Amino acid sequence: MNKFTFESGMDELETLVRDLENGALPLEESFQAFERGMALKKRLEKLLEEGDKRIRVLTENGEEPLEGEEE
Repeated sequence: MNKFTFESGMDELETLVRDLENGALPLEESFQAFERGMALKKRLEKLLEEGDKRIRVLTENGEEPLEGEEE
């Protein structure tokens, strides 16, 4: 079984978006692609949140804030 990674999820999401945008999918397949895309989006957001938490823990002790972040 392949491990889900952020990169593989983004690749799949980009493919789904491209397929939906070109309008070549039948209606039912479009619905399925949209549903899959929404599930991928949610999963990718969770991975980003987990990564952000890890960075915050590592930089918590007096380190400089992340770029673009206010104290």
